[in-house]
Amino acid sequence: MKKSIPRGTISPVRVKVSRNSCPMNRYVRIYPPASSPLLMAALALFLVGIALMFPALVSAQAEGYPQPSRGLRFSVAVSPVHRFNSGVDGGGSLSVTSVYFNAGVIKQINPKLALGLGLTYDFDDYNFSGLTGFFVPRPWKEVQRLGLSIPIFFSFTDKWKLVIVPTAQFSGEFGARVSKAMVYGGAAGVSYTFGPKVTLGVGVGGYANLEESRVFPFPIIKLKLSDRIRLSNPFRTSPAGPAGLEVSYILTRKWEIGVGGAYRAYRFRLDYNGPIPNGIGEYKTVPLFVRLSYKPFPAVGLDVYGGVSLVNKLYVEDPDGNELFRTKHDAAPLIGATLSGRF
Repeated sequence: MKKSIPRGTISPVRVKVSRNSCPMNRYVRIYPPASSPLLMAALALFLVGIALMFPALVSAQAEGYPQPSRGLRFSVAVSPVHRFNSGVDGGGSLSVTSVYFNAGVIKQINPKLALGLGLTYDFDDYNFSGLTGFFVPRPWKEVQRLGLSIPIFFSFTDKWKLVIVPTAQFSGEFGARVSKAMVYGGAAGVSYTFGPKVTLGVGVGGYANLEESRVFPFPIIKLKLSDRIRLSNPFRTSPAGPAGLEVSYILTRKWEIGVGGAYRAYRFRLDYNGPIPNGIGEYKTVPLFVRLSYKPFPAVGLDVYGGVSLVNKLYVEDPDGNELFRTKHDAAPLIGATLSGRF
């Protein structure tokens, strides 16, 4: 059972790190590349180049269960996001700069079954400044999450659909030990199509997530409220939390706007050689956003959005998951963009 310390209370950090005979525990660590900003920029340019090749490709399929197809269907997306500086309780401030990348492929095996493979990579740079309420000036710095999933789509009938997504993910600060930063689990959901305008369902996700287990339900919603307005889930499910909700409005064939929000919880292992060796950090937030989307071609999309992160909470735990400290920071404006393509 975890021991909890009230918010704002400073406690000495006593960390006992066990060693075992696993070679990965002893030697394998993830360190930042010497020129990580340059590599990030190169990755973004590479993805832009790929997306510029998409005009000659076929139209993208709608989100959700894949439509029947004989060949492989690929998707790729990259999203830079910046949460601006805001005050941390007890003194100091925090801003977060992130880059999210995902790619996937789906193959229709037969009329009822489709299989996929998904790859995600998330990079978060936490910029703490002037912390006075923490027991350390910068509890963590750069965090990465590298995940692999195998989505399975099964159609019982034309109306009933089942999706199962087993997932494995590394989630840790640069310098964290790989074997101590692995997250395992998945999500499953079932949906029913009532007609061309209504698809509803329910799902559940569960993860063994760094010294704790989490299970959460989430809705599956795809409602066409009119010829131009729809309500749907804008985000994929993952160890970060359940899907969000968004209302979107089609302006023209190429332009669309949307308003939505979600709950997100990022949990990660800390650097083995950092100020809290082998500890656990967690960042929870509720982002609300307004989105403007442009599709220059059917298979290419560019989204730009702005909004605010609310209910921002920070947690620090020891290697065994016992809480050492918690605090929060003020609402933070955010901006971001997503470049995506399907073929």
